[in-house]
Amino acid sequence: GKALYQVEKHHTHYDPSLVQRAVHVVRDPFDNIVSRFHLEQNVHKKKNDEEWLTKYPSTPKGFQGWCKAMDDKVHEEEKESRFFDDSLLDMFEGVPCHSEFYRYTQWHSLALSATNKMKIPALILHYERFEDDFDNMYEELFSFLELPRDGQMTEFVTGKKYQDYFGTEQRRKAMALVEELSDSEMWQILQRYNIYSKKASRADLPL
Repeated sequence: GKALYQVEKHHTHYDPSLVQRAVHVVRDPFDNIVSRFHLEQNVHKKKNDEEWLTKYPSTPKGFQGWCKAMDDKVHEEEKESRFFDDSLLDMFEGVPCHSEFYRYTQWHSLALSATNKMKIPALILHYERFEDDFDNMYEELFSFLELPRDGQMTEFVTGKKYQDYFGTEQRRKAMALVEELSDSEMWQILQRYNIYSKKASRADLPL
C-alpha cells in the first residue's frame, strides 16, 4: 500500500446529522500491519504475480523484506517533508514498516478527532475483546447502539497473532514512535500494546 501522504485525496461532504454515534475498533498495531501485508499478498496472488510472491513470502523474513521495500520507497520523500523533523526521522530508524505505523496512528487519531469534533458518543472497542471477552463486549455494543438482541450471533473467528514477525527491540521502538505520534487521549487508548517498553508492567498487558 501507499504511505498516507502519497494517497490521492478526494474531498466528499456528508450531512453530519446522518451520524448519531460511532464504534471505533482498535487492533494491536503489529497484528494490524502484518494483516495489511497479507492483504497485499492476496492482491498479487490474484494477479498471479509469482515474482512478487517469491520475493515476499508469507514468513517473518518475507514480511521484513516487504517492510524494507515500503520504507525505502518513501525515504527521500520523508527527508524532504516539512512534516517530519530530524528527531522524528531518527525515531523511524529500526522500525520495520515505520510508514505503516505512521498511517495506523494517523488514522486512529483522525477518527478520534472526528467524533470529538462532531460531539457524538463513541464506543472504543479493542479487537482482542472479541476473542477474550465476547459476551460482555456483545452486550456493551448492542446497549451502546440501543439495538435489541435478535437471533444468534455468528461465531467470531479470531484473527492470527504474529509474535515472531517483529523482534522485541523493533516492537519497543515502534511503540515509542506510536506514542510520539499520539496525543494524550490517543495514547491512553493505544498504550495497552506497549508491553515491551522498559516502563511497562503486567498491568499494561492486553486483556
